[in-house]
Amino acid sequence: MSSIDFLQAFLKTFRHFFKQMAPLFWGVSIMPYYIGWSLATQKIYPTYFARVLLLPDAIPSPYMYRELYVFFIGLIAIGPLLGGATLLYNDYWDRFTDKHSRRKKKLPLTKGIIHPKSVYTISIILFTCSLLLGLTISFEFTALIGICIMLSYLYSSPPIRLKEKPGFDLLVNIIGAGVICTIAGWITAQPLTQIPALFLLIPVFGVAGIYMPTTIIDYEPDILEGLKTITTKIGKKNSFYLGLTSVILANLTIIAMGLLNYIISPKFLLYAWPLMLIEILTYWYLLRKLDFAGGYFAILTFSIYAAIGNGLILFYNAGLLQLP
Repeated sequence: MSSIDFLQAFLKTFRHFFKQMAPLFWGVSIMPYYIGWSLATQKIYPTYFARVLLLPDAIPSPYMYRELYVFFIGLIAIGPLLGGATLLYNDYWDRFTDKHSRRKKKLPLTKGIIHPKSVYTISIILFTCSLLLGLTISFEFTALIGICIMLSYLYSSPPIRLKEKPGFDLLVNIIGAGVICTIAGWITAQPLTQIPALFLLIPVFGVAGIYMPTTIIDYEPDILEGLKTITTKIGKKNSFYLGLTSVILANLTIIAMGLLNYIISPKFLLYAWPLMLIEILTYWYLLRKLDFAGGYFAILTFSIYAAIGNGLILFYNAGLLQLP
């Protein structure tokens, strides 16, 4: 085989695995991490970017290269490595049932393009790399990654397989993505004891709001395979109400923060409430259909609105959003 043929074969295999890792879903861990980092530093970007791009930086770091390193290494460890490994590891154990899933039946593993053992092996390699990178930040950061890996094992692997324990499937996602990833971002700059606990409710309810539509989407194939999830247990309609309630509670948390002058001010709510209302109504309108398209677009639009809403809070916290 020539070097060109080898390179083409490598790139083709890489594309298959990259697709299997579902990079769009890395945001479930990246966004909470970034939110935690931004809250802790009261910044939107590291000082290095502010210096190079001549951007405002109210609290410049005296160790800007260290700050830049920690920011990006943490992002890589939490996103592509930990997030990608978690998805691969879960897909390895779900490879027989995913053939009926509309979301996953066209993925390379389900179609037999890539070998299951390769998927398993690469997931372990990525888990290990995320731990090793974490060690260059702090032992606390590495410990949080270790907890996420343990949750991934408990969630996906038999005989425990919490993803088939109704209620625990939701709880694992809330703890792993909503709580731990947010804390991981925070402790890169501030002590754990100083984390704004009330704010943690936003990613907790936000992750629940994203997770519930995925179980609604997979309801029929899960029933066909005899899988037990929170939605096969309580039904699609009740799952819809649970997801909608989570979205409402996330926004009520923001309202409580504003009224308490906690990170944001009451004035912030005067400008943010239309976005919050649109977010809730859009989620309700799309997910109420209880079908694949409704669930898919509910996840997509809610993710976008959540990103905008959290972005406004972070810009305000960093002093870059001045309200008249």
